[in-house]
Amino acid sequence: MLRLLIVATTGVLLGLYFLGSRADCNVCASVTQVACISNTSFQFCTSGLPFGPAYTCPTGYYCTANDVTCNTNAAFRSCIGCGSCNSNNTFACLTARTFALCLGTATPSQIVGSCGLGYVCDYNNPNICGTPATGSQATCPGDGTTTGVDPTGITPTAYCSIVQQHGRFPYGIDLNTTCRQYIYCFLNATAWGGGLYTCPGQTYFNSTSRYCDTQVPARCTYGVASLRLSSP
Repeated sequence: MLRLLIVATTGVLLGLYFLGSRADCNVCASVTQVACISNTSFQFCTSGLPFGPAYTCPTGYYCTANDVTCNTNAAFRSCIGCGSCNSNNTFACLTARTFALCLGTATPSQIVGSCGLGYVCDYNNPNICGTPATGSQATCPGDGTTTGVDPTGITPTAYCSIVQQHGRFPYGIDLNTTCRQYIYCFLNATAWGGGLYTCPGQTYFNSTSRYCDTQVPARCTYGVASLRLSSP
């Protein structure tokens, strides 16, 4: 009986620990001042709000609200459902209003779409999009300017179809490679297109000015020096 009680108590404490490590999407963690915006992407916080470019955890890691931002334990994920295919493998929400079809697999495809004005992408809505008035809540409650997906994992055109904004966007945080590159998005008639470009010489893409210059951007030093990882 005592052994059963100890096991039960341990289970309750473990459950509390797991629950305590969870947080909502787009909410700044008190310890790290980092906000998860998808299962694998995050933003740094300024004055308690997510701000600036989105960064991505390495492959196999998940964004958490713990003192270690990226962790291989999926149970610590902050954004349950964001960027992941739903239980029927029909679609995945990418931002508050954009989604990708899953086509019967557990991986989002490059076929993307947007909800109508006033609608949000809801992981639990079989119709994909719904309105808050009818009970739908955005699975990825960001402001819609970040994609919730790794731009290095899809084609520039697919990325631009999700962002749906004209201009230049940062491609990655690797100091020697992707930090020197950027995605240029443009609207061709009614279809969004995009291309991947490399800054000339020894220059880097500045996500604030959206031009190339010689100064190393903070996002690159953050990604290389300050990102803390953990294995189970």
